[in-house]
Amino acid sequence: MIKMGVKKVSLVGVGLIGGSIALALRKAYPDIKIVGYHPRLNHLRQAKSLGIIDRSTNDISVLCRHADFIFICTPVSKIIPTIEKLAAEVEKQTIVTDVGSVKQRIVLEAEKILKGKAQFIGGHPMAGSEHRGVNSATESLLEGSVYILTPTESTDPNAFERLHGLIAKLGVKVVAVSAKRHDEIVATVSHLPHLLASSLVNVSVTSSKDVERVLFFAAGGFRDATRIAAGDPKLWNDICMENRKAIIKALDLFIDQLNQVQHSLKVQDRKTLGAKLASAQKLRSSLTMVSKVEQNLQEIAIPVADKPGVISTIAQTLGNSGINIEDIQLVHLSERRGLVRLLVNESSQLSQAMKELSEAGFKAIKRKA
Repeated sequence: MIKMGVKKVSLVGVGLIGGSIALALRKAYPDIKIVGYHPRLNHLRQAKSLGIIDRSTNDISVLCRHADFIFICTPVSKIIPTIEKLAAEVEKQTIVTDVGSVKQRIVLEAEKILKGKAQFIGGHPMAGSEHRGVNSATESLLEGSVYILTPTESTDPNAFERLHGLIAKLGVKVVAVSAKRHDEIVATVSHLPHLLASSLVNVSVTSSKDVERVLFFAAGGFRDATRIAAGDPKLWNDICMENRKAIIKALDLFIDQLNQVQHSLKVQDRKTLGAKLASAQKLRSSLTMVSKVEQNLQEIAIPVADKPGVISTIAQTLGNSGINIEDIQLVHLSERRGLVRLLVNESSQLSQAMKELSEAGFKAIKRKA
C-alpha cells in the first residue's frame, strides 16, 4: 500500500459526520493535527473538550495555513459559500473535499472557484444516523460503509491518489463515480427512502383521528421503516431541493410500482403480487455487508498516457460497477507515459475489474500484490 504523510486536516463543520471523520482520522493517523472551524467558536468548544479537534478557530487563514486537506462538513446549501470564503486563503498544495450528499452542481462550481488555487474533489461518505451533533460522533460510524469520490477530467491524478489514500485508511469502501451518476444513485438509495419514510409517518397520522393509539400499535416493521424520518427536516429539505430532478425520476418509478401493486389488489391478482414480493425478497436477501478489511489483494497495472483525467476515467470505470479500489497510484514513467497501479480484492472483484477495464479500452495486467 502507498504510504503517505499527513500532518494537518481542517474541518469546516464538526457535527455528526465531521466529528466522526475527525475521530476516524485520529485513529488512523495518531500524530495528526485537526483544526475545526466555525464562525462562532462556542459551536466548537464541545468538540475540543471531547478530544475530537486539537484547535478551534473562526479565522479562515488559520484554518487554511499548512493544511494538507480541508473537509467541508456543512449542509449542502452552505458548501459553495464556504468554498468562496476559502478561495482567498487556501494554499495550492491543499486538497479541498466535501461530504455533501448531492454532487453535480457543487463539483462544477467548486472547481471553477478554486481553479488555479487548490484542488477540489467531491466526496460523500454513505453513512449517517438519525441523531445529529458532535455528541453523536463516533470513530466507527464510517467503518464498513461506502465512501464515494467524484473526480472529473480536471482532477489532478496526484491529488486523487492522496485523497484516496487518506480515506482508504478509515475502514471504508472507496468507489469513484461521476457527480451526475452519484446524484442518480443517491436519489434512489438515500433520498427517496427518506421521503418514503416521512410519507409513511404522515399517512399514519392522517389515516386516523386517534393518532396516539395508532402510533402505540406501531410494531417493529413500522419503526424500522420510518427510523430515518427522524432526521433533521431542514437538512433534508436542502438535500431534496438540490437533487430534485433525480429524485423526481426515482419517485416516478416508485409511483409506477405502487400503481402496479394497487392494481393487483383491486383485481385480486395473487400471481403478480406474489411475484413482486418474491422478487423483492430475493434482491433484499442478496444485500451483503461491506467487509471492513480485505486481505487477499491483487495488483492491476495499467499503462496509460500521463495526462489529466486518466485516473478519473479508470476510477469511474470501476466505481460504476461498485468495485472498491483498495489503493491507487500513478507512476510517472516519462513525460508522456505513466503506469496506474491498483489494488483490488482478488477473490471477489478481480475478474470483474479486468473485464470492465478491457471494455473501456485499457490493457490491464494483473500481478500478485
